[in-house]
Amino acid sequence: MNTIFLPADDEVAPRAPARRRGERTLTIPEQIANHVAAAIVNGEYVDGERLREMELAAMYGVSRGPVREAIRELQKHGLAVLHPRRGAYVVGVSLDLIAESFNIRAALAGVAARQFTRRRTPEHVAALAGCIETLTAMAADEGGPTEFALTIALCARAIYHHCGAGHLERMLREQFHGSIWGLMWRAQPLDYLTQERKRATVDYWTRMLAAIRRGNETLAERLFREEIQATRDSVLATLSATRGMVADPRLLFHDRAAPAR
Repeated sequence: MNTIFLPADDEVAPRAPARRRGERTLTIPEQIANHVAAAIVNGEYVDGERLREMELAAMYGVSRGPVREAIRELQKHGLAVLHPRRGAYVVGVSLDLIAESFNIRAALAGVAARQFTRRRTPEHVAALAGCIETLTAMAADEGGPTEFALTIALCARAIYHHCGAGHLERMLREQFHGSIWGLMWRAQPLDYLTQERKRATVDYWTRMLAAIRRGNETLAERLFREEIQATRDSVLATLSATRGMVADPRLLFHDRAAPAR
């Protein structure tokens, strides 16, 4: 695993996207946890491998205290297990588990899109349209995949936040911040690596917006699920190339949205 150089407490880790207003800076333990989590997802650690505190402390140039906190953070995300007097061990992440994470999110996001469409207001639709307009402009240039992914997150948030279902919104937010889903995106781009892929994503969002404006909640739901499933397939293809394995094809089902009328 490549060593990263952690900044001081008031700085952002190298290559991290610029911190947006209202977002807090990650602590050093959180930065270490994110980096190790990405390595676990990428298969650089194997299932059952021991996480040695002294080795990690030397790698990141910190004391063992922040490393212990980072390991506890990994345990919260289900990526490590702590055994008394034996230490911490990696919980391996299979491509099947990643596929399942996408499938769960697609199901939840689809419900949010349906609720958003049913409860839509001109203000909320206009906010979503503004996000999609930004996404469209980004797909036309040579911008990086990380910035593109962040803009997609803003588009999705515009739907989650105004779907009118507080518990559903919390579930989606917690899945992003407290699961493999969120950790996968924090260290390296896994999707949106080509202009063609970006344009295909914009097409999903453009059709979804049109369905929402017409009040077609069934189509909006199916398009959102299909967009996340397309991302799932791209992410798995990227990871398959580096890990030399494939996901169970039975997990790779798709919702094909009917053409708009």
